[in-house]
Parts: sequence; structure tokens; C-alpha cells
Amino acid sequence: MPSIAPTDGWLRAGLVGLYVFAFFGLLGITPATVGLVLLTLVFLIRFDAWRRLARDPVALLALAFGLYVAVHSAIAYFLEPTPALAQAVVDNGTDWVKLLLFIPLAYWAAGRPDRVRLILLLGLAGFTLATFRKIDWATFDAAFFSTRFESYLPAIAFGMFAGLGALGLLATRRAFWAERDRPWKRWLATTLWAIWLLVMLEGLLLSQSRGSWLGFLGGLSVLVLMEWRARQATTATPTRRRWLAILLVAAALGAILSSQYQTIEMRLTDQTETLQQVISGDVTEVTSDPVGLRVNALLFTVEKWRERPWFGWGAGTSREWIAASGRADTLMDNLEWLPHLHNAYAETLFQLGTVGLLLAVALVWALVRATGNECRAGRIPADLCRLFVVTLVFVLIWNLFNYRVVRSDWMVFWILLAGSAYSFRLARLTESSGDGRG
Repeated sequence: MPSIAPTDGWLRAGLVGLYVFAFFGLLGITPATVGLVLLTLVFLIRFDAWRRLARDPVALLALAFGLYVAVHSAIAYFLEPTPALAQAVVDNGTDWVKLLLFIPLAYWAAGRPDRVRLILLLGLAGFTLATFRKIDWATFDAAFFSTRFESYLPAIAFGMFAGLGALGLLATRRAFWAERDRPWKRWLATTLWAIWLLVMLEGLLLSQSRGSWLGFLGGLSVLVLMEWRARQATTATPTRRRWLAILLVAAALGAILSSQYQTIEMRLTDQTETLQQVISGDVTEVTSDPVGLRVNALLFTVEKWRERPWFGWGAGTSREWIAASGRADTLMDNLEWLPHLHNAYAETLFQLGTVGLLLAVALVWALVRATGNECRAGRIPADLCRLFVVTLVFVLIWNLFNYRVVRSDWMVFWILLAGSAYSFRLARLTESSGDGRG
């Protein structure tokens, strides 16, 4: 098969696709799709290190997972008893495979910290603009700050992105605070960072998503621990500046928390009776509130998993099987059947079985291990390493409460973050190819 020589035109096209996808991923689905298709096609044209890629554990596990989902979905399509189930398998199976597109993005990120920072910043900028665009400014008043924000994404998904945005800004703050050739540029960047952080924190609270709050607290705790350990090994940051940063962040958090105290108290004390019932071990007749619905969904998962433990029921079929169960008293929310099992781990197990879940876990573990090796070798800046770690912690917690893996917004998130992390490993695998990506 003839190879197409790389040219500056191909390089520019790939980078345009990268930046368009990063910015529009959470802002506009059509331009984001165009960007993703463009960067993927040019990757297939330019990439010439397939043998080295084929020996990398991350790429091998990604391929194994993709092949498993494809074959699994093809077989399930013909075995499903209803057209609705068959169509769900096709649609969701395709979306599962799309998650592998983090590899083309990793190629274009090229393991360059400046490029990784830029695409993550573009992604956060797109999310912020999309949020502002969805606010009804004509009726905007003080009541906005006591109302759950659901105008853009479902509240728990919005809370995830807002929480991750806040953690990302905290983890990479020194990139905004860095010395610049003009003092006003540094103050402008620092002011932008502070305002952006406040917006993300306010968005996290307005989501009223307890799962997102727990994820944020988990990620923040890990970030503080990592920062503290780093301080024991170095004194590079002046003490005065460190304390000033701590005071600024604490003041911002205090102001926001005090303004939302009643909302926070209401969300944290709501459904405590159901939670106590679950903790006591009595799950036979759990109330159908948000906590009870999740417990009932997990019980349903265990029941169905025992029927098909190894290969599951097919991609995207959980809602159809929930409806087929006829359990309106335990699996129906506001006269609607649950759309999914409200737990990414349970959902993956239900859809793809034990084999599929193990492959997914192995892929994530290989990616985490590869990124960790690059961090320990000093090939990834410390702030980006911390960003990847706190993102992982947040998502691991958040996935206990919801499932959005094959939704377009979650796919954008996965492709951006996984691709950014893997880019450092992939760049080292292909560093002798001389393809001119920078």
C-alpha cells in the first residue's frame, strides 16, 4: 500500500482538527465532530510507527477492548429479542468503540506540555462559554444562585465538568501565576485565573450534585496531599506567596460556601433516613428517592449479572431491560423508567459482562501506569502530573453515582484527558520518526 509523504499541509490540517475539537467539544457538537474526524484521518495518513505502537500495552489493550466490544455487539445484535434492543446495541456499541480515538489525539498532542495545556484550556473555555450561553440573562437575578442549574447538561454531569475545571485550575495555577515579560500580563493572567476558579466553584455548587461534591473533595484532598509532599522535598515556592495563595483560595471557598449554606445543608441532609436504612443492611424495601433508586438499580444489576456473568446483556440495553422488569415501584423515577443504572461500573458490567469490565479496567490501569512512569521519569511537568491524578480520583468517585460513558460530553472528556496523558508515552515511542509535529 503506497504511503503518503507528510507535508506541512497535513500537519496544519491535523493541528486545526485538534484545536477545533478541543474548543468545540463541549460547545458545539458539529464543529467538534469535524475536528475529531479531521485529526483522526490525518493521523491515519501520517502515522508510520504501527509496529512500535503494536508493542505498547496501552494500545494493545485499547485494541483488545475495541475488538471485544465490536464482536460482542455484532453477536448481540442478532441475538437480541426485540428491534429496540438490537438498535441500542448498534448505537451504544459504536459509541464505546469511539473511546479509542484518544490515540489519534495523543499523536497530535505530541507529548508537548505547552500543547497539552492549550488543548485542556480550550476545552475548559468551550465549557465555560457553553454554560454562559445557556443562562437566561433576561431573567437573571439573585434567585439564580439558589436554583439548581440544569439548562446546559444534566446537573450531575454539569457538576462533574465544573468540579474538574476547578481542580484543573488549582493544579495548574503556577502556569497562570508565572513571571512574564510585563507585570501587567502576569496580573491579568492571575486575575483571569481567580475569576475562572470562582465561576467553576459556583457552578459546582449550583449543580447541587452530591456525587460531584464528593468527587471534588476527594480530588482536592489528594491534591493538597501531593502539594504537601512536594513541599517537603523542595523550597522552590516562596513561603509568602504560598500563604497568600492559600488565603485567597480559602477566602473564595468561604465566601461561596457561606452564600450557599442553606442549599448545601439541604442536599447533605436530604434522604438521610434512606441512607441509614441502607447502612443498616435493610435494602428489601428501600424508599424510591435518589438514594433508594440507586440501591435498587444495583440490586437489579446483581440479579441480571448472575444470569449472564461473563458477557453481559449487550451495549446500551440496560434501560430496555429495566422497563421489561415491570418494577415500577423500585426502578421508576417520576413516572419514567431509569435511563441507566446510575453507576458506571455496574453499567459496564451489565452491558459487557465481567470480561468487558476487566478489559476496561485493564486499559485504564495501563494508561495510569504509563502516565505514572512518565511522571516519575520527569518527562511530564509536575503540575500536569497532579492534574491527571486528581482527575482520576474525581472520576473514580463520580462514576459511583452516575453513568455517561457513551454520551458525547463524556466521550469528549475522555478523549481529551486520556489523549493528553497518553501523548507523552506515545511521543517517546515515536520520537525517532521525525514527522515534524514539534
